[in-house]
Amino acid sequence: MSDLLIGRLIKELRKKNNMTMVDFAKKIKISQPSLSKIESGRQEVTFSLLESICKEFDITRSQFFQMLERDNIYHQTSLTWNFEESVDANKEIEHKIGKLVSKMTFEQKRALFIFLFSSIKE
Repeated sequence: MSDLLIGRLIKELRKKNNMTMVDFAKKIKISQPSLSKIESGRQEVTFSLLESICKEFDITRSQFFQMLERDNIYHQTSLTWNFEESVDANKEIEHKIGKLVSKMTFEQKRALFIFLFSSIKE
């Protein structure tokens, strides 16, 4: 799973539990800037930190990963994004485009290339 999806889930759970970043960071014994990096997908979550996070939300690791899988399926199939939500939206879109292109046939890739080339003015 991607750090971005893990961070989004942690942020979602934190907000559902009406916790500020500062309060939640104190509870899981990390700094607020570290929590910010985690929630934005710029910092990896260690196993021990994930244990603390799950404990604070009163869920098991298994439940966390089930929620993560649910969110991953949603994000893979969703065509709507809030582009103003984060700086990471650009990376996410590039990643999704790459995954889609990798599944295309040669003819589909060729057609996409022609379309993109004709629509971008250099």
